[in-house]
Amino acid sequence: MPKVLELKRARKELVEKLAPLAEKEPLDEAEQKAFAEMRAQLEGLARQIERAEFVEGERTALARLDPMPVKPRPEGDPPPPAAPSAKGKKPVIANPGFECVGELVYCARFRPEDPRVQALLEMGTGESGGLPIPDDIDPTIREVAPQDAIMRPRAVVVPAGDSPDADLVLPSLNQGSGASIYGGVQVDWVREGAEKPETSLKLRESRWSPKEVAAHIVVTDKLLRNWRSATTFIERMLRAGILAAEDVAFLRGNGVGRPLGALASPALKKVNRAAANDVGYGDLVNMEAELHEDGEAVWIVNPRVIPKLRQMEDTAGHLIWQEDARSGAPPTLLGRQVVRNYRSPALGSLGDVLLLVPSYYLIKDGVQTTVAASEHVLFKQNKTVVKAFKSVDGAPWLDGPIAQEDGQTYSPFVGLDVPA
Repeated sequence: MPKVLELKRARKELVEKLAPLAEKEPLDEAEQKAFAEMRAQLEGLARQIERAEFVEGERTALARLDPMPVKPRPEGDPPPPAAPSAKGKKPVIANPGFECVGELVYCARFRPEDPRVQALLEMGTGESGGLPIPDDIDPTIREVAPQDAIMRPRAVVVPAGDSPDADLVLPSLNQGSGASIYGGVQVDWVREGAEKPETSLKLRESRWSPKEVAAHIVVTDKLLRNWRSATTFIERMLRAGILAAEDVAFLRGNGVGRPLGALASPALKKVNRAAANDVGYGDLVNMEAELHEDGEAVWIVNPRVIPKLRQMEDTAGHLIWQEDARSGAPPTLLGRQVVRNYRSPALGSLGDVLLLVPSYYLIKDGVQTTVAASEHVLFKQNKTVVKAFKSVDGAPWLDGPIAQEDGQTYSPFVGLDVPA
């Protein structure tokens, strides 16, 4: 019987060869013939894989009835062991042959004896249980685009490392109120022969401790058995759920069992708006005046703020966010990108408009995304609960606004607050 893994590798190679032809238009006669031949080969491989997996499933079922079961013969080459990692890099989770997340979840639910499932279990997931998602599949769950999430694509992200759940402790200068931007360093002019003044460098420690975040969805057993069709749904829903939880925490989390968000950080500078439930030009100018900007800053606004911006005028009566009907909304406001965020606080409350430098926010990843499937909760309804979980922490680098040389404090996190 052809080996399943070899068949899948051959199928994958054919798909890669077909891709350039699929994107080309039009195809000449030779290219059309080549495409038709490779397509026929793909369909034949799919049928072979289906037959091989059926036989392997039957062999596994019969092995359960054998009082002295024979260890199943591995399909293809045995999965390579996790490669030793360099310090600070997470161990490699090799893929023992799964095509996608859908197939992995299907096997975890209906075929736990599958050698590929056992291979992942042997790699270990610590005390969390579940199956680690192989490195070449994991991006389909954790892939983040700027339009999907606000903070993760723009913040500083520290990878899990060898000990993913270990705390990350970083020393930093104390530049807050009572110190200085130089962290306690005092500079004086000294005349010849005079005694040099002593200085004391003020350091502090910042700590990030990964917290677990989990997402789960309910799928029918019928859909899960058709794992190729279920894959897109499972990936999209789990990714959306985890991203939403992360984004809310990175912006608004209180730091108790979850990340500390920018709006709850002591580093946030609050600017009182001139009028309740409104956003005016003066409000934005006052926010800009409080910003410590040594990186790319962005505006993060609630969608209900957008109409205010479109109608906003400067002191000379000019629209400051004027739209070009052909090109759409302009990308910047006072020279900075505007990001519409449905997870921002409501119009009129603290943080409906947030001006920040995302590079001052640090995200520490912990245990990588892991999946588990349970039929017990909804057994009578023929449904399976699919859960994905990981651990992560996040917080601003700073524990307060930065004291500058003009005697004033500034911050890379500035939020619009209610009227004074």
